[in-house]
Amino acid sequence: MMQENDEVYLRSHTKIEPLIMRWYAWSHLISPAQHAMNMAFRHVPMLKSFLAAPTVHEAVSNNPEMLGGPYLELKKSDVAAVKALWQQTQQRGEKMIQFAEALLKLDRRLQKSEAGFSLDHVYAELPDALQGLVEVSYDLHNHPSLRLIEELLYLEDWMNDDGQEIAFNLSKEEERAFFINTPRLDMPGRMVVPLPFADKRFDLLATSRLSPVSLGSLADALEIPATQRPAFRDYFTTTPPQRNKPTYRGDGVRVRYFGHACVLVQSAEVSVLVDPFLNWDHNTEEKRLTFYDLPDRIDYVFITHNHPDHFSCEALLQLRNRIGHILVPRNNGNNFADPSMKLTLKRLGFDNVMVMDEMASITVPDGRLVSLPSYGEHSDLSITSKHGLFLSLKGRTFMFLADSDAKDRVLYRRIVRQVGRVDNLFIGMECDGAPLSWLYGPYLSNPIGRKEDESRRLSGSDCERAWRIVEECGCSRALVYAMGQESWFRFVVGLEYTPDKKQIVESDVFVDRCRQAGLDGERLHGCCTVLL
Repeated sequence: MMQENDEVYLRSHTKIEPLIMRWYAWSHLISPAQHAMNMAFRHVPMLKSFLAAPTVHEAVSNNPEMLGGPYLELKKSDVAAVKALWQQTQQRGEKMIQFAEALLKLDRRLQKSEAGFSLDHVYAELPDALQGLVEVSYDLHNHPSLRLIEELLYLEDWMNDDGQEIAFNLSKEEERAFFINTPRLDMPGRMVVPLPFADKRFDLLATSRLSPVSLGSLADALEIPATQRPAFRDYFTTTPPQRNKPTYRGDGVRVRYFGHACVLVQSAEVSVLVDPFLNWDHNTEEKRLTFYDLPDRIDYVFITHNHPDHFSCEALLQLRNRIGHILVPRNNGNNFADPSMKLTLKRLGFDNVMVMDEMASITVPDGRLVSLPSYGEHSDLSITSKHGLFLSLKGRTFMFLADSDAKDRVLYRRIVRQVGRVDNLFIGMECDGAPLSWLYGPYLSNPIGRKEDESRRLSGSDCERAWRIVEECGCSRALVYAMGQESWFRFVVGLEYTPDKKQIVESDVFVDRCRQAGLDGERLHGCCTVLL
């Protein structure tokens, strides 16, 4: 049995889930206003629904076709725990709920009553919860809108009492409950520890993934009670983790695909990691790449947009002390659905964030990075925190277009005029995504009709639109990625494809079209390493 003075490592398959008021922490729960709106208009209604009909939730959650729906993946026996969480949420989040309700009420009122005349009177009528935190304005068509002063919201004590914790568990990736619909209740095998995400103690814990630390010192730092220390030991081992050549010293470029939209591009001088979302479980038969196969130093992390399968708080927190710079797009402050990614990362303890405007460029050894304008997967909302990546490195060129949709092919023609020909195209083809309300419902001031909701989906390119990009960029290799097929993405994307699904049919046709044209075409799945 391990002793407190033993030097230990986190077991490779130990999960450390960041939690906010017992919900899995994705980026919109880190942003205070969006957290308040999700709490008021998603979490509380779902908890109440479960308490009213727990057997319905239990039955529906066992149906794979309903994965990701508004049903808690819990059992009737969890009613007492859910009731306690519901009561705690209402008490602890009272001011946040009041803020969210006041914000939507004001927005509804503005849309009905303001038609071009001065808005000065609105400030005198603001409820206490909104005073000094919003600005009202018109667009050029006299449509009123609200801007949240996010920087001040982050400084409000009542906005930051969000119960940040971490949950240790040893469950397999495919066993994780869906992130958006199921809180992490107390259960055997799960240990929940209070720990603010920006706390430096998180770095000590993350260090134990790769380097030995004293078990007792770590337990002391995390203030683990004596009664819980035997269980705490179960998450650690004295055996170092397996690592699969994390360092690259070759003369060319190494590309490693970690699944979904996560790609690492390395030369001997620089490393660029796109959309870090990592698998923790080794599987030799599947040749998985895991967290442990990343280099000890990652020079640049590029996050394409603010969706949970691309912006993973869980992965980023455990990479925090290894990242040189994080590159994110600029947001639209006049849209509740588009919070600042920079402020979110600052709240997570990062002080190395660079906001990139469209077509902004950064020089790297033997190459450059360029932030690209992007269409797609945001349900026609006015969201600007989305971009693609052009990367040139040692004469090789790459374009990463996760979830992009070539609605207007001329955009890509103009891009290529500026950056040059692209050799390797990574294109997302999730062309039949979830409806608008699935992710953005809590921010809609007025209910949207079902037909409108279904027509405005979180979708990327189908075959025809993906082919437009191929033609414009002149690539020799086209790789379909960001399809969410890997088992370790199930709990955030909720996708279980069958051969007849539109995404599979369209991407099959696209890959075949590429090959017939003499291009190297493939739909990526799992993990792989390519030397260029």
